[in-house]
Amino acid sequence: MYSPQKLHPIAYLGSVVNGIKNLWIPLLIILFQSRESIFSGNVSMKYILIGGGILVLAIILFGGTDFLNKYRTRFWIEDGKFIYKDGVITNREKELDIRRIQSIDFSEPIFHRLFGAVKLDIITPGDGIKIDTMKKSQAISLQDILYDEKSYIRDEVAVGDSSEWPRKTEEKDQATEAPSEVLYHMNGRSLLLMSMTSGALGAFLALVFGFLNLIGADFLIERYFDYFEGVIRNIVLAIGLAVGLFIVVGYAIGILIMSMKYYKYTLRMKHDDLIVEYGLLEKKHQSVNINRVQNIIIKDSILRRMIGYYSLSVTITSDSLDSEDIDGTVDLLPFIKRDRLYEIVGQIFPNYHVEAPPGTVPGRGYRRYFQIMTVILLMVTAAVQYFWFDYAWIIGLVLILAFVVSGVYSARNSGYAIHGDEINLMTVGFFKRSHYVIKQEKLIEAEWVYNPFLRRDDLGIITLVTAAGMLGSRATLKFIDQKDIDKIWNWAERSTSHAEDFSKGD
Repeated sequence: MYSPQKLHPIAYLGSVVNGIKNLWIPLLIILFQSRESIFSGNVSMKYILIGGGILVLAIILFGGTDFLNKYRTRFWIEDGKFIYKDGVITNREKELDIRRIQSIDFSEPIFHRLFGAVKLDIITPGDGIKIDTMKKSQAISLQDILYDEKSYIRDEVAVGDSSEWPRKTEEKDQATEAPSEVLYHMNGRSLLLMSMTSGALGAFLALVFGFLNLIGADFLIERYFDYFEGVIRNIVLAIGLAVGLFIVVGYAIGILIMSMKYYKYTLRMKHDDLIVEYGLLEKKHQSVNINRVQNIIIKDSILRRMIGYYSLSVTITSDSLDSEDIDGTVDLLPFIKRDRLYEIVGQIFPNYHVEAPPGTVPGRGYRRYFQIMTVILLMVTAAVQYFWFDYAWIIGLVLILAFVVSGVYSARNSGYAIHGDEINLMTVGFFKRSHYVIKQEKLIEAEWVYNPFLRRDDLGIITLVTAAGMLGSRATLKFIDQKDIDKIWNWAERSTSHAEDFSKGD
């Protein structure tokens, strides 16, 4: 890796595919205009040759530039930097300081796996580098070398000193001897439980509607319902059975999709880097440097709490548009028992005090969690009841009750706890909780909302913002007592000069 490396040869085939993708709309228009001649069989060989020649020429023109760019692409490590160079007419060169690398990820889509290729994504707080197709052996070697070089720079090279690049062979051998430690491996039972409680039906619906949107096959839905109406004379019973069967089958397929996605999920630790590997058809390899973590997020839903499972994720900073995860969130433990979770958190982040904070929303703030949605539902239900459906009040009553219970649940669980230079925040949505653990030094902004309606009940809303991807990570506590707002605000003021006061906001 210390000498310029080339892309995988299969990358050049990707240029041809990109050329075809850029031409599919004009190609469809031409085929549509020539449909009568094609279906009638009155297409001469001359027409086919001319059309094929034009198509090949267009593919060469559209894909040729990309082909030359990939042919000229080089990447290597030099003087503590990862260097990436490409360009056809204009040469472009990117240099990433190895010490600032936060994540080194690569994935193996099923097509890439056939040729031993991967996609590599290197993320830093400023910019990143995305390499579309490279050899898997190159990616693994590059990942190991970058980890070792980061460790060498941090541990062996004092400030102001210089190091030899590439490092001496014996130094590299000593660094690569350090094995990675397996912190967690998801077994089959946990994988099944996670798939059943992780929106499996939503994953199936996203796949189905994405397919229908792609081919415009609305007639499939009509045929599906027509079949049940033909078998069962009762229309209401037929529709109910069709919907029920769709949900059951969709849920089962969704579980299968989630199980394949998180197959053999493993969390490992090497030096100060956490490495996540998972996937059956498309293998994912993600990494994050512990020292670059901006905050810790522990999530759960009411269903998962009943069986004692939680999830752990962290956020990192990056301004790169090339990265797929622009929110900067990296899932470390998507499904794990509570006791095991806190044990691993204590091992990875020994300088963090992770503790679920008690609820701090006063009684006068409870109604604010559901009153607006309740009013909206009442208005919508009344309109539907009056104009269209006589039993709309039953559906409306059930929905209102669900939002009232959810609001009370949110109010009871929302809270905070301050421990020196650290704050634990618990924010709650629709029966889902997010526990944020934020260090004072990582806080970049605080926002305080205090309008006349809140002032009357001596309540307020405060948001703490930490860096995460391009968007930032926001943790908001709603409708807590003013004295609690003051405590959090004073704690935040000691860590940032960017705090904003929205006391006159709406």
